[in-house]
Parts: sequence; C-alpha cells; structure tokens
Amino acid sequence: MLPVTVTYRTEIWQLFIDTMPITVSFAFQNVMQAASILICGRLGTFELSVASFGYMFFSSTATMTAIGGSTAIDTLCSQAFNSASSARGDQRHYLGIVLQRGLIFLAVFFFAIIMPLWWHSGPLFHLLGQKEDFSSATESFLKALLPAGLCQVISECVKKFLQVQNHRAAVGWCIGIAAILGVVMNYILVLHTNLGVIGAAISHAIYHFTTVVTMVVYIAFNKSASQYWGGFTWKAFADPWPFIILALSGLLTVATEFWCFQSVALMAATLDTASIGAQSIVMTSDLIFATVPLGIGVSSSHKIGKTLGLGQGSKARFQIRIPYLLALIIGSVECVILLSARNVYGRAFSDDVDVVRTTAQVLPLLAIFQCLDISNGGAAGILRGAGKTHLSGGSNVVGYYGVGLVLAWALCFKAHLGLFGLWAGLITGSATLLLIQSGWVFSINWEREADSVLARAEERVKIGADERTPLLQD
Repeated sequence: MLPVTVTYRTEIWQLFIDTMPITVSFAFQNVMQAASILICGRLGTFELSVASFGYMFFSSTATMTAIGGSTAIDTLCSQAFNSASSARGDQRHYLGIVLQRGLIFLAVFFFAIIMPLWWHSGPLFHLLGQKEDFSSATESFLKALLPAGLCQVISECVKKFLQVQNHRAAVGWCIGIAAILGVVMNYILVLHTNLGVIGAAISHAIYHFTTVVTMVVYIAFNKSASQYWGGFTWKAFADPWPFIILALSGLLTVATEFWCFQSVALMAATLDTASIGAQSIVMTSDLIFATVPLGIGVSSSHKIGKTLGLGQGSKARFQIRIPYLLALIIGSVECVILLSARNVYGRAFSDDVDVVRTTAQVLPLLAIFQCLDISNGGAAGILRGAGKTHLSGGSNVVGYYGVGLVLAWALCFKAHLGLFGLWAGLITGSATLLLIQSGWVFSINWEREADSVLARAEERVKIGADERTPLLQD
C-alpha cells in the first residue's frame, strides 16, 4: 500500500520543484554559449561562422560525452543514496567512489577520443567540403577549447554528485555565477584584446573551470554534501564495469539525439533562404525549450532510483506516471505560448516577411514536438533510474533513425513539403520513441525491480567501504 501522503498533487509538485533548478542550470549553460556566439558575431561574418561551427562541434562531442557519460552517476548514486544516508562511517562514501569512477572514465574517454579528434579536425572539415581557411581557423578554435571540454566533463560529474543529494539550487547558483563571469570575460577577451574568437574559447574554459571550483568549494564547506566524499581512493578502480556499461549507454542515448538534430540541420541547409532562416529560429527556440526535458529527465531518474533503492516497488509503479503528467502540463503551457504568438514570433528574430511566414507555419509542429520531447525526457529518466539506460538508447536509434530521419527526408525532398516535412518527420520519430520507451516503462515489474535494486545498492555501499585504501595519506 502507498502512504496516504503520496498523491498525484504532491508528487507532481515535488517533481516540478526538483526539475526547475536543474532546468535553470542547463539554461545557464546554453545562454553562456549563445552569448559567446553573439559577441563573436560583432567581429565579422567569418568569426561568427567559426564560433558557431566550433561550438556545434564542441556540443556534439565534448558536451555529449559529459552529459551522456555522467548519467551513470544519476543511476548508481540515486539507487544507493538512501542506503548510504542510513549507513555509518566509510559506507557513506560510496557516492564519492562513484564520482571518482565517473571522473576517471570520462577523462580517459576525453583524452583518448575527443582530444585527438579536435587536434586533427582541420583536415576532417576540409574533407567535408569546408574552405581551407575556415577549417584551419575552426581547428585552432577547438584546440583552444580543449581545457573547456575537460572542465565540462569534470563539472557534469560533480554536478550530478550534488544534485542527487538534493543540492540542486546550489548547483544552479554555482553555474549562474560562472556564467556571468564567462559572459564578461567573453566581452573583454573577444572585443578588447587581439585574441578574437580564441578569446571566446578561453572565456568558455574560464566559465567551466569556475563552475568546477565553485561546486568543489561548496562541497568542502557544506557538511551535508561533504559527508558523502571520503577522499581519493584506489577503490574507484575496483569493479568499474557497471559504471562503464551505464556510461556508454548514456552516451549512446544522448549522441543519437544530438546527431539526429544535426542531421536535420544539414538537410534544412539545402532548402531555400526563407526555410533556412526559419529553421535557425526554430532551432534557437528549441535550444531554450530543450532544457525542460533535460531537467525532468535528471529529476525523474533521481526520484525513481531513490524509491527503488528503498525497496518500494509499489511507490515506484505509482511515480512512473508523474513525469508524463508533468510533461503534459508544461507542454500544454508551451503549446499555448507558441500557438498564440505564431504569427509574430518570427519578427523577434528577423524582419524578412518570408522567414516570418515560414516560421509561423512550422511553429505548431514545434509546439507538438515539445510535448513529446518532455514526455520522452521523463520516460528516459525513469529507465535511467531503474538502471536500464540501454533500453532508452536503443529506443532512440529506432525512433529517430529508423522512423524520424527517414520520414523527414521523404516528406521534405520526395513529397516536397520542405521544412514542414522535416519537422513532421521528426515529430513522427519522437512519437515512435515515446511509444517504445513507454512500452518498456510500463512492462517492468517494479516490485521485483525494487527488491533487486535494494539488494545491489546495499551490497555496493557495503563493499565500497571495505578495505578502503586512500590514494593520499594524511
């Protein structure tokens, strides 16, 4: 039986309260990057293109690695959180061990794959049809972004470590402070020194580094957060496979969605000028709206993971409905806003009549997509909380690539529906993804899953404290 205090109203409100600080944190990150691009645009069209393309490649590789790989921390720490909270002594430090595994694995992944790719990206861009001067400039920009990429990997891991402990607002403040500093440094280094776009890359590194420093300082001076950190230990290298499997599954999930949107952008780039302008407006808007499904995904994974970690399967079975209901509420609000402003929305970005008209035609599709995307974020979070991230990743492949992109191409170029056809195909893929993920969610035996998760969590917390050998002796 469920406790009498567990109601739809209380659960929806609590998930909303948990989601908003995480959404704001993601929004700060997006605002920082958008501001950097706009500042670079004041240098000229070439510099704007380098910054835009460079940040796009940065997001499709480093950001994807940081956000996707760190989802393993969401799963393992949320499931073990209650066992660690009720434990004594070194058993509380299991969350810190998971954090260290995340830092080690993702740092190795970054140095082994991302860094060589950026370092030799110039010939790759040239091979893909970019001009030599543009390819060389973008490669230099990415090389200067390497410290930012590594710092983002670190910050995403530390961020998840804090958020799973319910320090969500503190994380938002840390990122907000860093973002303000980052925008100021962008303005100074890009426009008032001879660094040009390289100044934007340095400013981005300062932003991510400041994020890491402020969160680490918060942990150091907050007893509630520091109690789960027991110092660096060799234990982080023991039994890494559960983390690696979850991290790779998370990478697959995030990468498939990232690259799907990049594929849509490439297809839209072959259309007429008005469609290209409208696509830019729609994608810029989606960049803002996308913070909501990201936030609801993280908060849902934490809620489900913690409930399973308590062995409360019946409560988890009730809670899986909540992200869908919250998605319906938020999605409906976004729909009303977009549909009400559809005929004037484009004017905020462009004075071109054709661009404004094309944007008005596509906005209803964006409104529908937002409802589906928020629901998909919640469903993915539920699966992640249950440790079944691979199901979400596989569903993304089928939904976005088996249905979405294929239909988008067919409707756009074969049915000659243009940008409307692209987004109609993307919506169909997102709807397919929602059906598949929901099928997985509602087919899980939550009582059996809770018993299994509780047993694993207690064992991991116990083993994580045994024979603990510190890397650094006092």
